Amino acid sequence: MESEKPITGAQENITDAKALTMTHSEHAVDNDYCKESSLSKDMTPREQYKQLWANLKKDRRFVLWSCYVMILVFGWGYDAGLSGAAIAFPEFRKVYGNYYAVDDSYVIPALWQSLWNAASTIGQVFGAFLTGQFADWAGRRALLWTAIVLSLSSSFALVFAPNLPVLFVSKLLLGFAIGFSTATPPLYVTENSPAALRSTLSSLTNVVIVLGFFVSSLSAYGSSKISGEWSYRLAFTLTFLIPGLFAIVLPFLPESPVWYIKKGREEDARKAIIRLFGNDTDVEARLAYIKSELEVVAGEASLASQTNWKAIFSKEHRARTIVAVLGLQVQNFSGGYFANTYQTYYFELIGQTNAFGLTAISSTLQFISNCVAVCLSDVLPRRKGLIGGGTLLCVWSIIIGGTSLASKSNYAANTALLAFMITWSMLYTATVGCYGWAVAQETASQVTRPKTIAFTLMCQQLTALLLSSVFPYFINPDELNWGGKVMFLFVAAELVILLVLFFVQPETKNRTYSEIETLYASKIPARKFSQYAVNGGVVREKKKKNSDI
Repeated sequence: MESEKPITGAQENITDAKALTMTHSEHAVDNDYCKESSLSKDMTPREQYKQLWANLKKDRRFVLWSCYVMILVFGWGYDAGLSGAAIAFPEFRKVYGNYYAVDDSYVIPALWQSLWNAASTIGQVFGAFLTGQFADWAGRRALLWTAIVLSLSSSFALVFAPNLPVLFVSKLLLGFAIGFSTATPPLYVTENSPAALRSTLSSLTNVVIVLGFFVSSLSAYGSSKISGEWSYRLAFTLTFLIPGLFAIVLPFLPESPVWYIKKGREEDARKAIIRLFGNDTDVEARLAYIKSELEVVAGEASLASQTNWKAIFSKEHRARTIVAVLGLQVQNFSGGYFANTYQTYYFELIGQTNAFGLTAISSTLQFISNCVAVCLSDVLPRRKGLIGGGTLLCVWSIIIGGTSLASKSNYAANTALLAFMITWSMLYTATVGCYGWAVAQETASQVTRPKTIAFTLMCQQLTALLLSSVFPYFINPDELNWGGKVMFLFVAAELVILLVLFFVQPETKNRTYSEIETLYASKIPARKFSQYAVNGGVVREKKKKNSDI
């Protein structure tokens, strides 16, 4: 076992007293809920899995509710996959495009292609902003209902859009719905999840997104075999599926207990805790635990001041906001946008005759690798998953870029390129795709989490919009025609982000929010969080066994 020694000198003078000041009951609650996670630091992976399984069984009701809430994120993955595939449908181009006599085909004007690709992203930016703006005012359930209503109405308009302007508006509204349904579920699950399950449950975000992408690739492949307008309309119709099923159960979902506590409605919070965790749960203990994390003892006025947009950029929270933002930016700038969104198109560019089939295979492998990553997410440290995984992707990207320098007639090089593109996607979903979401969701403070998550998603979508605007100029044959060589640019961008993360990303594996708050308040360097333990609100430096010999 490890021995511990208390922090001495200036480290004992914690500047933020409220982060360390708890009542006796709050310490008891914190210790009770941290007991499992604290012990896991010295456990073998087998022991950690055993404990994880025990926690999953103990809180199985909350796990089921979490799976239900997270399934709404499906829309992001499905829409992303469908956006790229829609223009590939000949009947879609015939209905909404113009006749091009040179090739005896129909072409959608470039302006409307750009608007089609950008519509969802623009909508998601504003949807995420509105989530952050109203999450603490209207509650989580109200935002979920908004997402459902917008999704169903915009999906109907999308299927039967008579012209390009209506098609654009319906896609824009669908983007609004996706913005709400991507920001709200992770917020709901993460803020209520026990520390021992938080990483596994927050990692479901990327699993469901990849599932949506996987289903979209299958639906596009199947619909491509149908003749007539329903070839693409059928693929669009599936946007009804998840929101429609979600709406059936939503009336029974309790409001977030954390939101009730923020509003001072303790009795409602008690009822919500019972509905979320079951009658056997220790309601008062969970209630006290939520209060300790929200620092209610600091007073309602102080709490209110930390729930505005300005708070996430304050001296107290800005470092955590940076980590949350970079946790998702590492996804975009690792090359994920190229390897996933443009994968089908790039398969065609390198001469593959069955690009849709290869995309379906790739998305299947991505989904499997993501599921494996979730099983490892509560065992592997966050820093290794995100920074280590990002570094591994850089190596793969260099190989892809280097292989792309070979001639298209080089069969061996093209085969290697195809293999590395597919395995890159698998590594992406298993590392930065999975851990990026976990880091973004759990690094934020409990009181600023709604706006931090919303801001993080807004930044991610804005960079995605930027990439979608410039990408065609890099890879199109009639432009720069870089193809896979564009991965060299991503390597450069990724290394910068990984370098920053090396210094600012904390190790939050199996940490409660109270522990994270305490470590930040203690001015512990983020990259050294794993070297310290928090017991009873006191930060102590771990000392490895036999280190004094």
